[in-house]
Amino acid sequence: MMQQSFWALAAALFFSIMAAFVKLCSGQLGFLEIVFYRSLIGVISISFFVYTHHLSLKTEHFAGHIRRSVLGTLSICLWFYTLGKMNFGTNMTLTYTTPLFMAANFVLLAKMRHKPAPWLMVLSILVGFAGVTTVLQPSFDSDQFIPALVCLLVAFIDLITYWQMKELGRLKEPSWRIVFYFTCFGTVTGLVGSFLFEGGMHMPDLTSIVGIIGMGICATLGQLCTTKSYAYGNMLLSSALGFSAIPFSALISYFFFGEATTAIGLVGMSLIIGAGIGASFTTKKMEAREKAEAEALAKKAEAA
Repeated sequence: MMQQSFWALAAALFFSIMAAFVKLCSGQLGFLEIVFYRSLIGVISISFFVYTHHLSLKTEHFAGHIRRSVLGTLSICLWFYTLGKMNFGTNMTLTYTTPLFMAANFVLLAKMRHKPAPWLMVLSILVGFAGVTTVLQPSFDSDQFIPALVCLLVAFIDLITYWQMKELGRLKEPSWRIVFYFTCFGTVTGLVGSFLFEGGMHMPDLTSIVGIIGMGICATLGQLCTTKSYAYGNMLLSSALGFSAIPFSALISYFFFGEATTAIGLVGMSLIIGAGIGASFTTKKMEAREKAEAEALAKKAEAA
């Protein structure tokens, strides 16, 4: 289970690269158009994968896919809406509160089941979030209250989405099928929404075409990695590792856009990296203990 969680690192890298490609086309295309193109490339690439590998898109859990797709698409649309309404650092900080919701969720579940709460994992997530706030340095204006609430709503929706991914993983649905239905829903939503709210589609120029293709490929790969991480891995570890998108974005900004990182930013990124390492070691110890307990119970049952 722990190894599957490390797909969150790959997801963070792909989404960071995706954000760089979004910069190339966001000036010409509306955000719903971006949702459309991002999703369409996912539909095409996964369909090609399914066809060449003689796989099937049929599923007995269509309702679960619909729930995951609606939640994921709603989250993306709301997040794009808030990007133009508030400071970017504040926006990203509030969006990264999903791991905090996840930690609170696991503590509550542990209390309800009368089991020890995973406090060391919670601590790692808190340290990681402290690193995020140190890097992004959020600031609030009086007119950003509603967008801030929407960002928190996005973070909470993402929590529900991850649980839906976990449920589909428990039902043995492969990650590519989960992402396929999600991208199908996003394609339709982006297309219809662009005509209803943005005056229709626009003809992209060469720069935007490069951005669209790069964004779509990275978004699809990122979604596949995210799905594998949350559907089949340890959700708390995946959440802690998800903070790594911040250091990845800083590196990309430095090498491709010449945006240097401040000393305080380096401190924050060190906290994020330390939190990920701490969460990994904690998860390894937890899984080893659970394995030993299971083996002890099995031996006791055989002896009886």
